[in-house]
Amino acid sequence: MSKSPFSRAELLPQEERLWVNHSEERLIVSFAKASTLQERRVAITPEGVKQLCQLGHEIIIEKNLGLHAGYDNRSYSEAGAEVTADDKRVFGSPFIVKIDPFTIEEIEKIPVGCTLLSALQIKTKDKAYFEKLLEKKITAIGLEFIREGFDHLPFVESLGEIAGQSAIHIASELLSASNKGKGLLFGSITGVPPIQTVVIGAQTTGIEAARTALGLGSDVTLYDNDLSKLRSARNSIGPNLHTSTLSQEGISKHLKTADVVIGTLTGEKRAPIVVLESMVSQMKAGSIIVDVSIDSGGCIETSELTTHDDPVRVVYDVIHYGVPNIPSRYPKTSSIALNALVVSYLLKLTAHGGVPSGFKNSQELQSGVYTYNGYLTSNFVADWFPLPFRNLSLLTL
Repeated sequence: MSKSPFSRAELLPQEERLWVNHSEERLIVSFAKASTLQERRVAITPEGVKQLCQLGHEIIIEKNLGLHAGYDNRSYSEAGAEVTADDKRVFGSPFIVKIDPFTIEEIEKIPVGCTLLSALQIKTKDKAYFEKLLEKKITAIGLEFIREGFDHLPFVESLGEIAGQSAIHIASELLSASNKGKGLLFGSITGVPPIQTVVIGAQTTGIEAARTALGLGSDVTLYDNDLSKLRSARNSIGPNLHTSTLSQEGISKHLKTADVVIGTLTGEKRAPIVVLESMVSQMKAGSIIVDVSIDSGGCIETSELTTHDDPVRVVYDVIHYGVPNIPSRYPKTSSIALNALVVSYLLKLTAHGGVPSGFKNSQELQSGVYTYNGYLTSNFVADWFPLPFRNLSLLTL
């Protein structure tokens, strides 16, 4: 019998040893104030600042960043951030975060090769906007593009949850007699018929609106033409949810008895109009329409764009609420949700070696990048504007 060249210890099963890179990139990140009208949310809270600073990152906060969300300058300073009113300091950082899109004027101030993290809101942009980003070789990450797994968009879904639940609470307020509504109360009251709620669109926002209304005792019907979305919503919420495909005849008949209508449909360019003026004219006086999709044009023909200060219009004795960016109505809740996402993205970026290594090593972060070092790297953006596209994976080899 031949002697084994291996010792007894070497023949025993061994733990697999993997190479792990423990070095993390130290970031210098500034957070700029929103420039959009009535945008009250922020991308980071003092708790998020403290978490990043304790890990050795340098955080710069533009003065008065969080006032509308209930966070004063002192709370950020005590968490470890540098709070400054110096425009050059805020926009001179190598990494800048903002809740709403950067303006052309702000991009002019930003140094060449900077990294930006913000919402993009592509429907409000033109070709010149992207040309300026490319000219300055800016790496731009769109919060709404970051994808988790195959079909999850955490930023979109998080704000959709807030918008959907908010829409029902807004409708509840508007139904009160003090707001010239029908004087009806959401709730399961003994001996009182339930409120009739129609929700149009089975995306996250619509599903959350349906779930919230049903939880408050309403009779709810969810409309969409995607049967898989309707089936998923029913499985998630339960058999008490009514579902139906969209047809003019069906929805017109239902609207005549509806107390509350929530519109949440979106489209590639704008939201499709599925509720016509003739349908609204036959609704009961004092009924409520909350058109959440007003951000992309609205799916109800009689909807008008309004503001948080003057939110309501009455058309055919039906009360219409058409304020865009509903989550900004609840800025603290929205900011806490956004903080959780933004801090997690920054930590993942540092864990994977910063910019650009983080994009190479994290599919999730890579999915959000739409411009990189002078190249357009998003197929979605390239479909909107005639600009040359390059694959980010090839650029970060």
